[in-house]
Amino acid sequence: MGKAVRIFHGTENIGGIGRYLADWQRERKKAVADFMVYHDETNRQNSHVNLHLERLNGWNRWWAQWHFFWACLFRYDLFHFYFGKTFLPFGLDLPILKLFGKKMVFSYVGSDIRLYEVDRHRNPYHELRKVGRQHPRLDGRKKRMMRWQSLWFDRCLASRNLYEYARAVIPEKKIVRHIWANTAMNLEEFVPNYETKSVPVIVHAPTNPITKGTPYIEQALEELKAEGYAFEYRKLHKVPNLEARRIYREEADIIVDQLLSGGFGTLAMEAMCYGKPVCGFVLPELRESLPDLPIVQCTIETIKQQLVWLMEHPEERVRLGRAGRAFAEAHYDREKNYQAVWDLYLELLGLPDELPDAPVRAAKPAGEDE
Repeated sequence: MGKAVRIFHGTENIGGIGRYLADWQRERKKAVADFMVYHDETNRQNSHVNLHLERLNGWNRWWAQWHFFWACLFRYDLFHFYFGKTFLPFGLDLPILKLFGKKMVFSYVGSDIRLYEVDRHRNPYHELRKVGRQHPRLDGRKKRMMRWQSLWFDRCLASRNLYEYARAVIPEKKIVRHIWANTAMNLEEFVPNYETKSVPVIVHAPTNPITKGTPYIEQALEELKAEGYAFEYRKLHKVPNLEARRIYREEADIIVDQLLSGGFGTLAMEAMCYGKPVCGFVLPELRESLPDLPIVQCTIETIKQQLVWLMEHPEERVRLGRAGRAFAEAHYDREKNYQAVWDLYLELLGLPDELPDAPVRAAKPAGEDE
């Protein structure tokens, strides 16, 4: 392959993952990498190209998808998809991509593959999460999606607690569990702040209050307030990411993540990057695989006493904050994780480790001239 490697990222924006990975590949002149989506309802709005297909209906939308797919088919060498979303409904594009010899990597991120039948055997709170994409009636659809996609893709990334859902359907040889691409951070952007106040500010930022256990968290906080504990509570819901991050660093003393899922996501990760103590419910098997994880274990039953302990021990808040930053440096480092993704690409494409620098350019919608 004499020309620069071309990588497509899309067609769904989940937490900006595709943009961050594509930007790293551009910055390092590794590849011509574009992150393009059909629509974007996130608080980041950070795709290189947004086709705004939500503005189209019926056959116009269908035609736009096909046109975009065919243009990308002949432009890119490797396709990296997110949240189980591809170019065409039902993954009809996947066998065509395979027919043309294209390589495919899928990043699963959470509710796209989370299976009720797996959780009911390991998560005592699984019944409380039966809303939206967490409902057991969706298990069959998710398994069919994974089974179909795994027929065609080369690898999928399913790290941490997502691995158990993936391995329930996907052949293990196709699952990559050691790369934390979904949670990689540019740690230089997160300057830690270990200061803590005598009257702590407790921050909770749920993307979905039901699945995060927000009612149980707020009930505990109301009881603590009635019992005379002094603290300030900040609930951040649908707050732009940059503003939320400012609050984590400059105002928060304690971060409450979630009480139901058994894992941890962007809120906990960003908080640890800023050196803030985090509490939440983490499955025992996940803790066993991550012995340095400093998240304070909280359940519906213990959230009150754990918050009291954190409020009454400011020195422990500082210690946990420093441990969280160390955990982030060990596991979230962007360079390490994104380089691992790049190495996977090279392996799939059969290319050497050293390639000529790729040109850096702004992405254009597929179909336009270079």
